[in-house]
Formats: sequence, C-alpha cells, structure tokens
Amino acid sequence: MGLNKIAILIDGGFFKQRFRKLNKKEPTKKDVEDLITIVMQGLSTKNPCAALHPDVLLRTFYYDCLPFKKELIHPDGTKIDFSKSPTCTKQTAFLQSLDTIEQFALRLGDLSFSGWKMYADNPKKIFPDFRQKGVDMKIGLDMAWMAGKKTVDKIVLVTGDSDFISPMKLARREGIQIYLYPMKNHLKHELISHADFII
Repeated sequence: MGLNKIAILIDGGFFKQRFRKLNKKEPTKKDVEDLITIVMQGLSTKNPCAALHPDVLLRTFYYDCLPFKKELIHPDGTKIDFSKSPTCTKQTAFLQSLDTIEQFALRLGDLSFSGWKMYADNPKKIFPDFRQKGVDMKIGLDMAWMAGKKTVDKIVLVTGDSDFISPMKLARREGIQIYLYPMKNHLKHELISHADFII
C-alpha cells in the first residue's frame, strides 16, 4: 500500500480574513484544527484510489506575521505603544496556541510600518499602514524545497493569492499535485489553471 504524503500550507492572513467574514468572529486554535480536518476530508473526495493509496498528513505549515510591537508617534504628537494593544495581545496568544498542534509548523514573518494613511470616507481620520514582510517568500521557498526534495506527493494551499503561481508551476513540474482550498473565496482563472484540484 502506497501512502500519499500531504503538506497543508495555510496563508494565515488569508485564513483569518476569510474566517472573520464567514463566521463573524476571530479564529481560535480549534478553528485551525477544524480547517485541517476539513481539508483532509476534502482530499479524500478527490482520491479515487484512497483504499490503496490513502492520503496521510505529513505536516501543516501556517504562515503569518508577528504583531507590530514598536512605539510610533502619531501625527498629532501622541505616542502609541502597539505592544500594549489588545490586538497585539490576542494575536500573540493565538500564534502561541498554534504551537501545540500536532504535526504543525509556524512560519513567521514581520509587520513593517510604511506610514500613516487616511480613510477614504473620512480624510481627517488616519491609521497606520502595516505591510507583511517575508510571508509570501516563505511559502514559495517551502514549496520549492518540497518539490526539490520530493518530501510530499500533494500540497494543499489555503489561499486565494495568485502570487503563488510560480511555485505552483514548479511543484507540478516535479510531479507534485497542487490543491487549492479557497474557503469559498472567488479564485482568478489563472490561479485555477495552475492547480490540479479545488477542494
């Protein structure tokens, strides 16, 4: 009996955004565990030879950013310590809780401050603009590494980002099947065309 080794790669920013929209609340460790279960069940429906070649989870990789923890000076002159914000506390606790999930690896990038921006509907109100650094690159590099080392047979991407088309193409050329789980999000045709299956 041959086993299909599975890697699930979760784009944390995408997952949280979709989860909030679908469930009207913040995700927890259990919600991530439920996502893994749903993905593995979805894989089984796409595997006509499951009895002889079952899908077995090798590892889930979760990609996200640590919360911004520095102090900034607001344009009005006040100091804002983001390390003491409720958002920072909740996000830190959430990421730490994921560390205890079995067969799970965190891949963490950073948030960088790129300036203050105005709300379109209220120009007098401004907000800090944070950008992720290193997250997409880590996903792409891990996919390339898995393809080169032949560590898995199937990769499931939980994302809706077309930036991953290049590593998807590379992995498919190396014989790895690519699955997308978009969490009911609309996918661009170019992304669908470089995947083998949509769960």
